[in-house]
Amino acid sequence: MMILQVNYAEEWDWLVILDACRYDFFERYAFPEIRKMYPNAKLEKRISLASETTGVLEKFPRLPNSVVLTGHPFVLLRKDKFDLLLDAGFNYRLSTCPPWYMTTAFTIYYRRMIGYKRRILWFLQPHHPFIGKVKLNIRIYEGGKGSPLHTTDKIIKEYEEYKKRGILVEAYKENLILVVDYLKKILPKMNGKIIITSDHGEGLGIPLRKEDKPILSHPGKRNEWELRLIPWCVIHNPHRSLQIPSLLFP
Repeated sequence: MMILQVNYAEEWDWLVILDACRYDFFERYAFPEIRKMYPNAKLEKRISLASETTGVLEKFPRLPNSVVLTGHPFVLLRKDKFDLLLDAGFNYRLSTCPPWYMTTAFTIYYRRMIGYKRRILWFLQPHHPFIGKVKLNIRIYEGGKGSPLHTTDKIIKEYEEYKKRGILVEAYKENLILVVDYLKKILPKMNGKIIITSDHGEGLGIPLRKEDKPILSHPGKRNEWELRLIPWCVIHNPHRSLQIPSLLFP
């Protein structure tokens, strides 16, 4: 069966992007939790637009009447793609936008978001750094605000070291579990058709088809399924409650 390329321009009311989320890990660790809340949820495979976020954003469709809530610094630069960008914040000590920033920002901006037809939440997890039960400080930035990006070469070397130590895969899994735990707190406040997906996958040295070699992190312009096979989870939530959710703190 042919796997379709992801089409973010499909009809939906809410689009939830979990950055760097592999299909296989979502299927095993996230989808069962979603099904507990929404037994009729469906999960399909999609091929990503690119193997890293900047490549995805270049090909991301211009969505009219859209709002995106995120702490992702690359996404926040793309005013050409969305009508409104809402900044959830970035923790430079952790070198990420943790999921509790997103749920709190969702509470603050909920009324503004529901005024738009296309509502997007772009979480940074399970992308590194890994801040779940198994913590690995593989940074996005070298230091504080204004510091340079941690280079792909450095990230891959760190992945190699943690892979040898046998903790890379567990750290990634726990980062996914962490973000899903926070997402579950706000899903009931989303009405209509909800899509949970990703921008690209993640190289953990676990190939998803026999012709692919193991790869680590997510370098650009690659076609390995570790980096390109992403989830497309569809939820239909008929409840059209506009009740403002109570504050959600970690």
